[in-house]
Amino acid sequence: MLGDVFQCFVRKSPLAVMARLVMQRALSPQWLDEIFEQHRDKQYTRELLFSTVVELMTLVALGLRPSLHAAAQASDGLAVSLTALYDKVNHTEPEVGRALVQGSAEQVAVVVKSMKVQQEPWAGGYRVRVLDGNHMAASDKRLKRLRGFRGAALPGQSLAPNALCAVRGI
Repeated sequence: MLGDVFQCFVRKSPLAVMARLVMQRALSPQWLDEIFEQHRDKQYTRELLFSTVVELMTLVALGLRPSLHAAAQASDGLAVSLTALYDKVNHTEPEVGRALVQGSAEQVAVVVKSMKVQQEPWAGGYRVRVLDGNHMAASDKRLKRLRGFRGAALPGQSLAPNALCAVRGI
């Protein structure tokens, strides 16, 4: 029965299925915990796995939960205190984060490269980079000295290159 349901999704929305499978592979709990164990220095695993922290942070990053606190409260199987969770997040070593980004980029690079083979160039003769940005509404939360200047920087504006492109130079 599951095979028929899965095939229905493959026929109706193959891109969504492919994206889900790529993300499952790139962020599998076993792989995340291996990355943590290989690259940690002072941190350790007692009851809270690194994969659990990544799962909760993913809920926040995708906007499914407004905060780490809300994600932890909605989690039914979190066996540690909020203090322990925040300590794990706040003390995550840079080497672990670096290995996580590089390793996941390497895992999805195969899929991205195969998609590029089928894709026509966006602008012939030019190297195109994908940028992602965000613009939040203006507010009075600017730095006090900048509030009177119309052209002053607004809070919540960001422009960042696609992480995969930045890591792999694609």
